[in-house]
Amino acid sequence: MEKLDDTPKVTIITVVYNAVATIEDTILSVINQTYTNLEYIIVDGGSTDGTQKIVDKYRDKIARFVSEPDKGIADGFNKGIAMATGSWIGMINADDWYAHDAVEVMMKNGSAKDDVRCGNIMLIGKNGFVRGKKSKVSWLNFGMYIMHPTCFIKKEVYQAVGKYDTVLKIAMDFDMFLRIKYHGFKIKYIDHNVAYMRADGVSSDTVKMHHEELAVMRRHLKGVSYFNSLTFNYLNRLRWRYFYKDPLRTQLN
Repeated sequence: MEKLDDTPKVTIITVVYNAVATIEDTILSVINQTYTNLEYIIVDGGSTDGTQKIVDKYRDKIARFVSEPDKGIADGFNKGIAMATGSWIGMINADDWYAHDAVEVMMKNGSAKDDVRCGNIMLIGKNGFVRGKKSKVSWLNFGMYIMHPTCFIKKEVYQAVGKYDTVLKIAMDFDMFLRIKYHGFKIKYIDHNVAYMRADGVSSDTVKMHHEELAVMRRHLKGVSYFNSLTFNYLNRLRWRYFYKDPLRTQLN
């Protein structure tokens, strides 16, 4: 049996634009991890609201920092990956933050054959309401049921499947994970609360997100697989909208 390397170098990438109110929480959650073999990269899209001043407070803990106009979140991801020197890469953006032991747990569990590891996320509503969501690897064809901020991906996977699509503004991670899946890489679910996400980020634009998810499905799925995924996606959204009475409903669905 291949031995698990539970202390590989891990690169964490934060993509940010004008997030002065939240970026410090993100940074602190990374630099205070119980796991120490970390490289931290922050890619800023040219913030003008004081975000850079917050980053400057922690520059001695940040391996690379770049601030310049870009083409959006996917472009920021691609820039971070190009700079990364770790064998694993995690993404935690400026509205999100890690559990204190997130990286340690995800590196010390699973199998040496894993190419991707993902876990659970806690969604935080403006009213303080919290809902947990598990990554559901087997549901990937139906939508983005893998929680991207909980994921750690081997750099060699990105080298094999290519960059995030900068045309997509929300569903670029759904597109990436379908590409990873159909390249035959192993995605491992680990039942641990890895990250926290505020419910008012870019993915809260559910109309645009739905349209982009459908475009990604058309790109990757054919025939019966496409029809089944389209039907499931539509019915699941109806279920959340009309039957799941939850204080986060208007923010998340």
